[in-house]
Amino acid sequence: MGFLEDKCILDLITDDILNECHPFVCGDDDMDEFFAKDALTYTHYKMGKSYCFRLKDDPQNIVACFTISNDSIRIYDLPSSRRNAMWGITHREKMLTRYPGVLVGRLAVATKFSNKGIGSEVLDFIKMWFLDDANKTGCRFAIVDAKNEPNVLRFYEKNNFKTLFPREIDEIFYTKPPKSEEERKEQQKNPRQLKTRLMFSDLLADSL
Repeated sequence: MGFLEDKCILDLITDDILNECHPFVCGDDDMDEFFAKDALTYTHYKMGKSYCFRLKDDPQNIVACFTISNDSIRIYDLPSSRRNAMWGITHREKMLTRYPGVLVGRLAVATKFSNKGIGSEVLDFIKMWFLDDANKTGCRFAIVDAKNEPNVLRFYEKNNFKTLFPREIDEIFYTKPPKSEEERKEQQKNPRQLKTRLMFSDLLADSL
């Protein structure tokens, strides 16, 4: 695992952990506020669980945080090319309408540990965590709703994630289905800018 395995411990984010640690700062105010204030609420209402890696030798320092929850990929919402590809990698005799996955809802690395490959290590950890035989539920895909920014998309692509919808217009229709043919044409003519892109990674493919 590298740095995380050698130098860090994993903890569920709790009130006690937050009180023990220095404030988590990753350079994104929204992320910082989420892990400081909102993560506990998500955990309480079973909407997601947030974890942190802390330094073994200095546990007051949080290295990285992430939030995970259950999710699925709805096959019939996908374009035919992606749908057929999904059926191909999951074996056609199991042509389900949904395939189970884990949503990595939030992932952030502390500023002073950035640009060291730690974000990739966190993703590798999550993937192996859900592939482990001790996992209590089936999980085939890792899913992220990545910021639609070139550096963010490149990061996930480097970690074997692909866009769920190859074309942005298809994702626009998915996230806000047009109510009429006129609205569809208008969306095609003047598509809105997507703030995020849905991406996925096949856990079994990564384990081979």
